[in-house]
Amino acid sequence: RIGQHQSGQIAGYTANHLPAELVWSWDFPTRHEAKEAERRIKSWSRAKKMALIRGDWDKISMLAKGKNGSSTGSGQTGEGANAVILSTGAQHANPSSHPARPELVEGLSFSLLCHPQTPAKQVGAVMVDMTNPDDDVRITFRVTDGDAVRWPGWKPTARRDELWKTTCFEFFVRAADDPGYFEFNLSPSGEWAAYRFESYRAGMQPLELDCEPAFCWNGEEDRILTEVDLELNFLKRGPIQIALSAVIEETDTKSYWALAHPPEGPPDFHHPDCFALSLPAPDAA
Repeated sequence: RIGQHQSGQIAGYTANHLPAELVWSWDFPTRHEAKEAERRIKSWSRAKKMALIRGDWDKISMLAKGKNGSSTGSGQTGEGANAVILSTGAQHANPSSHPARPELVEGLSFSLLCHPQTPAKQVGAVMVDMTNPDDDVRITFRVTDGDAVRWPGWKPTARRDELWKTTCFEFFVRAADDPGYFEFNLSPSGEWAAYRFESYRAGMQPLELDCEPAFCWNGEEDRILTEVDLELNFLKRGPIQIALSAVIEETDTKSYWALAHPPEGPPDFHHPDCFALSLPAPDAA
């Protein structure tokens, strides 16, 4: 692979920044685990990548804890069941004086559940990664086995209603002590919508944002919608509850995916039971 990069056979960022040098590597037991680790490391900051190259695991752990110093969980203690940890186990460790640290936590990662009344035809899974949930949030939706999905064509980023009628990703958030909530529809087309509700499906109004969501779409592998950045400065500081969901359209069918579904009835992403993720108030600055 390094030889291919050096000879310019692979187009992209590296081809414009030659020569290339191998500065860090790691062995994984499966190709899937290696690709998953690569995907996560690519989203890291430059400072964090440089710490990885140096083998400075203390620095990596500190950077992973966020701006206020509180980590989302610890693989070492068993806390934070939804935290993502980069670790291969001692039998696969790269020889180094700095062993892998289980505190390498990078955001939150979830696998959405398909509603039993709307089974998917070919889609294997819908995964969601989320980082920085204090003042703004970056969300990555990944659909595996997505070749049969009807993906909306890319369009200039703009607000548009009724995006949920075809393949669409959704993000709901509310203050823990408030019956009102906010809904974001995020289309792979780059279009979006945002609404405010006074209570369950009541008092719907458009939500005005200081900054539009920022999209980056990567459809090369498993159809990945990356880097959807949302500012949450309209929320009061305090504990929040989040619902994540997706509508996936395939030929002649739609499947509905969420962190949690109501115990009975058809899919309903607005239902209180769907707000399955609770996060504490951000630390005071």
